[in-house]
Amino acid sequence: MRGPNNRAFQQGFLKNLVLSLQSCSKLCVSSSSGSASSVMMSLQERKRAIKSSADIAMAAARGGGARWPRAILAASSSASSPGKKVHSSRCKRIVRRCFRARRSRDGHSSSEIARRLVRKRTKVLRKMIPGGESLDEISLLHEAMDYVAHLHAQVDVLRRISNAVQ
Repeated sequence: MRGPNNRAFQQGFLKNLVLSLQSCSKLCVSSSSGSASSVMMSLQERKRAIKSSADIAMAAARGGGARWPRAILAASSSASSPGKKVHSSRCKRIVRRCFRARRSRDGHSSSEIARRLVRKRTKVLRKMIPGGESLDEISLLHEAMDYVAHLHAQVDVLRRISNAVQ
């Protein structure tokens, strides 16, 4: 595994981030009758564009060896798949279900409860890791560790950029 905190990854990430942000800004400028006119983006659109650019830059800087970069790049190339929104009502239902499950555990063995809990958490982890749906448990954990390490490096680089701009 290529270390996410090495200088080569950080330089590749910055280079890819700048290129991605430049291409994003070019999409926002349309030329009408020879003169360039700027199209205003909402705050939410700008946030999504910056996050998408950062994810693409991180995946491109990571390169091969893991599945999550390919999944991110494949998802970014297909613009037809809109992002999933998490609704608060869904979160409330999950919390209620967890409390009900805790109350009804009296008749179950602890190993059965542990297996069920591991299955549920593995299912959630598969959804969180790009490309994790088709992985076995061991590969999923390796991908998750690699993905989290690179997310940590991404946050570090973006924090440095933010401090430099201020």
